[in-house]
Amino acid sequence: MSETTPTLPPWWNDRIEAAWIRSREAAISDWNVRGDRSSSNTSILEHALAFGHGARSAYSHLLTWDAVASHLHADWTALGTVGPASWDLVVQIIRHEWLRAAGPGGDAEPEAS
Repeated sequence: MSETTPTLPPWWNDRIEAAWIRSREAAISDWNVRGDRSSSNTSILEHALAFGHGARSAYSHLLTWDAVASHLHADWTALGTVGPASWDLVVQIIRHEWLRAAGPGGDAEPEAS
């Protein structure tokens, strides 16, 4: 994964981008309060949070983490994320934001049919 330009999944679109921009600060703040603060690479952290946030909209038909996790694992791996950005090291960050995005503090909206 490039430090300067993270790759986005094929389902990322302008609507998801706008939702992420609105929620970015809240997501980072929530992670800093509730998440595992051992993640020192802010670029990877933010990319994983954005991915989890966007996935809530992209996979709105999958309502549980168990249902969506394998899809997200495949999508994340397809982005070429390795080393400190490998799935095993970021899955909890992605899951945290996937869950938060649908809660009272999140604003992820499902795609219009």
